[in-house]
Amino acid sequence: MAHIICITGGLTGILNASLGLVQQLQQAGHRVTYASPADLREPVTAQGVAYVQLDRWVMQLGEPPMGWWTKVRLLKERQQRAVDALGVQNFVETVRGLSPDLLLLDVEMHPHIMAAVMGQLPVALLCPFLSIWKRPNLPPIHTGTIPGNGWRRWRMEWSWLRYGWTKWKEFQQERRRRVGLDWISVLRCYAQQIGYPLRLRFGFRQWLVPYPDDRLPILCMNALELDFPHQPHPSMHYVGPMIAEGHRTDSTIGRMLDTLFQNRQTSDRPLIYCGLSSLGKTDQQFLQQIIEAAENSPGWDWVLGLGDQLEPKELGDLPENLYALRWAPQLQILNHADCAIISSGINSINECISCGVPMLVYSLDCADQNGNAARVSYHGLGIVGERRQNTAALVYEHIQTLLTDGRYRTNVERMRRCFQQYAQKRRAVEIVEKLLEKREERLVGVGPP
Repeated sequence: MAHIICITGGLTGILNASLGLVQQLQQAGHRVTYASPADLREPVTAQGVAYVQLDRWVMQLGEPPMGWWTKVRLLKERQQRAVDALGVQNFVETVRGLSPDLLLLDVEMHPHIMAAVMGQLPVALLCPFLSIWKRPNLPPIHTGTIPGNGWRRWRMEWSWLRYGWTKWKEFQQERRRRVGLDWISVLRCYAQQIGYPLRLRFGFRQWLVPYPDDRLPILCMNALELDFPHQPHPSMHYVGPMIAEGHRTDSTIGRMLDTLFQNRQTSDRPLIYCGLSSLGKTDQQFLQQIIEAAENSPGWDWVLGLGDQLEPKELGDLPENLYALRWAPQLQILNHADCAIISSGINSINECISCGVPMLVYSLDCADQNGNAARVSYHGLGIVGERRQNTAALVYEHIQTLLTDGRYRTNVERMRRCFQQYAQKRRAVEIVEKLLEKREERLVGVGPP
């Protein structure tokens, strides 16, 4: 039995996915400790997982108003304060004191990754995104580009060139604006202090700029089959979607949902679930289109999850067939739903597929959502809607199509079987145990240096 430490930065998506991975590792007999610079004690310990609180980290350190020349004169002091705010001074010592056999570390926690590498800790990275590396026939994950021949291939190459140029331009603008306190400059300062070769690792061959080490193994918590066909980067190990079970549900909400589910068993009324991202501010106009679509479909039942952004009473009078919840137990509802309306976050897409639910997807145009939506369309798992041009009539039409066109459910079931293969073959546990074996080989001098 190995002792594995799982560390994420606090975002809900990778927290939930990593807890799914932790459950699989625990079921395989490994001891897992969870740690984070964010306060995740409550959701982690609720899953029966040991928890360690790390020092808080600040990515964008604020500072009092001062002139440009003053910022230049105090550059070293300002950068040192920003480095101190990263919360990594005690990181290696804290983790080493837990005696881990393997450290699973959030791929976006750049300073912690650098500290772990220089501290010679056994590290693998956790990636919540489908794709990050530039590979043949694979566009950047933030674009809606679908691979193909001819102009599509050129468009894909242009997307990578444009992305690299845009990121470089953004870095330069932020560097001038913050006068040395931008994220890249702070990381470079920290890397120089600990001797980490950031310049050798930095580049635009991947989407997640800056990516601090291309030699570390990556556990991608998604299914390769959900991506566009391509040959993965050697560092990428697809371990299948990680979906944590056993989230607690408020008793009042639970009773209401139980009644709704029981009523469905004695009727032919379809259940439509609409879940909104908890990352951004809820789009009130879009919500009104959903409410109107529910009002125009009295033969369907609707459950609307507000992503912990609004109170249901703020929506005004609602039709009797729509149940609005400030926070909805999404996985529980999807197990009974006939169709789902979701933003194109990868965790919601994975949950829909795992529950066999065709989806109407609306991208919020942030992070990887456009690329996720393109993959839903490519594999025929649902319909991709245009949020800014949406109407209640169009929502109704899309849902009607998903309910009546059996091809969508067939495609979802096919992808669902792919997902199940990862779990049945214990792919995540297999990869982790191979990493543990390689570490043991290096310790006894058998494996490569």
